[in-house]
Amino acid sequence: RAKVCKQEGNELYNSQKIKPAIRKYHECLLYVRACQSKYDTAVNPSPVPVSAEFKEQLERLKADCYNNLAACLLLQPNCNYGRVVTYCDNVLRILPGNVKALFRKGVAHYHMGNYTTARGYLNDAKRQRKAPDEEITKYIKLCNEATERPPSTP
Repeated sequence: RAKVCKQEGNELYNSQKIKPAIRKYHECLLYVRACQSKYDTAVNPSPVPVSAEFKEQLERLKADCYNNLAACLLLQPNCNYGRVVTYCDNVLRILPGNVKALFRKGVAHYHMGNYTTARGYLNDAKRQRKAPDEEITKYIKLCNEATERPPSTP
C-alpha cells in the first residue's frame, strides 16, 4: 500500500497538484512507519521477522517520500525552508550523498540567507552529480553573488 501511495503522490506532483501530493507522501510515510513498527524490537516485544532486503526497501521508500516532500515544499508560495532542510536531512541519513537532497537542502539554505552553507551543499551535489547541471550551477552562482555584494543598509 505504501508504494501505491507514493506512486499516487508522484502522479499528483507531475500534474502540479502539490497539496494532494504532499498528503499522499505523508500517507506513504505512515504506512512505512506501521510496517517498520512490526519488526522494530524497540516498539514491538514480539517482532515479525523480515528480510534485510525488505527493511532496505522501506528505508528507500521513506527516503523517496521525504525527498519528494522537499520538492513539493519548494514549489509552495510560502515555503517552509526549515522543513525542507529537515526532510533533506532525513533523506541524507538514509542515502548519504543523494544529489537531489543535497541540491534541495542547498536551495533551502540559499532562500534562508545561509549562502555559505548553501554553497557547501550545492558543491557537494555538483560533485556527486558528476555531469553538469544547470540548476546546481545557477544556485552556486547566486550564492557567490550574494556573498560578494555588501550587506544592504536600512
